[in-house]
Amino acid sequence: MESILQSLGVTWQGVITQIIGFVILVFIMIKLLYKPLFGAIDQRQADIKSTYDQLDQDRDAMAKTRKEYEDRLAGIEEQAREHIQAAVKEAQELAAGIKSDALKQGEALLEKARADAERERERVFVELRQEIVELAIGAASKVIGESLDDKRHQALVNDFIGAVGSNGSGSTGTTATL
Repeated sequence: MESILQSLGVTWQGVITQIIGFVILVFIMIKLLYKPLFGAIDQRQADIKSTYDQLDQDRDAMAKTRKEYEDRLAGIEEQAREHIQAAVKEAQELAAGIKSDALKQGEALLEKARADAERERERVFVELRQEIVELAIGAASKVIGESLDDKRHQALVNDFIGAVGSNGSGSTGTTATL
């Protein structure tokens, strides 16, 4: 085996020198290259882990915020329903009030119309009474054949009207009084 190594030009001093050089090279590479490289890799892993942790925290915060917003939204919907129900109730009360006012106004108009009708009936009755008086005076003056003064006319008319009102029949009372 030595002859093969010697034929290749490999000596044990060269091998040891190369081993020592290799060990020194590895040591230098570890110090100058691998440590900063592994430090950078470790730092990058720490950054990635930190980023993932921050993402998890952000996800949890988003879930919490979403839950709060959903709760608020449910509360707002409930308040909206309550406001709508209150508005409907108020509208119903307002409608009932308007209806009540309309009924009161209608009753007042009806009462006024009745009062107006009663006044009109009394006015017509007074006019009718005056016409009856004039007719009675005219008939009495024809029957009596003389002119009567106003006091006598009024007394005859009142007697006639009283007789008509008490007998219920105008023809019998008219001839009896006249």
